[in-house]
Amino acid sequence: MKIETMMRHFREAYRGVRRNSWMSFAAVSAVAVTLFIFGLFLITAFNVRYMAGELEKQVAIRAALSPSMTGAQERQLTEQIQQLPGVKNATLIPKNVGLRQMRDEWGPGGEQLFKDLDGEGQNPLPDIITVEPTDPKNVESLKKQIENFGSDKIERVEAGEGVTDKLLNFSSMLRNIVLIFGLGLAVLAAFLISNTIKLTIIARQREIEIQRLVGASNWFIRWPFFIEGAFIGLVGAIFPVVIVLTIYQVFYNVLGAGEAAAILKLMPVVSLGIYVTISIFALGVAIGTIGSIISVRRFLKV
Repeated sequence: MKIETMMRHFREAYRGVRRNSWMSFAAVSAVAVTLFIFGLFLITAFNVRYMAGELEKQVAIRAALSPSMTGAQERQLTEQIQQLPGVKNATLIPKNVGLRQMRDEWGPGGEQLFKDLDGEGQNPLPDIITVEPTDPKNVESLKKQIENFGSDKIERVEAGEGVTDKLLNFSSMLRNIVLIFGLGLAVLAAFLISNTIKLTIIARQREIEIQRLVGASNWFIRWPFFIEGAFIGLVGAIFPVVIVLTIYQVFYNVLGAGEAAAILKLMPVVSLGIYVTISIFALGVAIGTIGSIISVRRFLKV
C-alpha cells in the first residue's frame, strides 16, 4: 500500500471520529469501562500467578545431617546433591545459621526466647541441606535419591509430602480458575465493544453506500474503520491503565506487601505495571480493530 493512500486512510479515520464525536465518545466509554473491569481482573490474575509461584518456591526438601560429619564432608555432600538431576539449588545451613534464622522468624521476642541456646553445645538443631527442586512435582523421587546417600551421612529427609501436594493442587486450581474466568471476560469484552462500534458504523451506513456507488473497493472502505477502531481502543485504554495501577499502588502500600515480613506477598508494582499496561493497551487496540472488522462486514456484503 502506498504511503499516500495510508495517510489518506488516517485522515479519513480522524474525520470520522470528529464527525461522529458523540458515537466515538460512547465507543471510547464502553471500551474504557470494559477494560477497567478487565484491568482489575488482570491485577488479580497476575497476583494469583505470582502467589502460586511463591507457594511453589516453598516446596523444598530438608536433609538433616549426621553429627559425626565434618564440615568438609558436609560441603562435599552438598555438592553431590547439587549434581543430582532435578535439583535446582542445594544449600548447606549450619546449625548456628539455622538458629539465627529461627530467631529472626520469631521477631523481637526471638532473641529472649532462644538466648539459652547460644552457648557451646546448647544448640539442638542439626546441620541441614535444603534442596530446591526444579519441578515441585518431583519432590518424592528426589527425596528417595537423597536418602540413598545413607543413614551414616543423613539422619532424616523431610519433604512435607502432605503439605506439598496441597500446595501444588491449590496452585493448579488457582491457575485454572484464572484461565477460565479470563477467557470468559475477554469474550464478553469483545462482544460489548463490537456492538458499541457497530452502532457508530450503522450511523455512517449512508457514507459507506456512497463510497460503494462511486466504485471504492471493500478494502479501501475498510481501512479507515480499522484505524478508527484501533484509535478508539487505544484511547479507551488510557484511563483504565491509570486508574487500575493507582488503585493497586495504594492497595500495595496499605498492606505493606513489599516488606520482607509481609504476610501477603503481592507482585511488585513496577513489574505488574509493565504487564498490565502492555496487556490493556494491546487488548484495547485488538478488540477495537476486530470490532470494526466484524461490524463493517455486514455493510460490504455483495
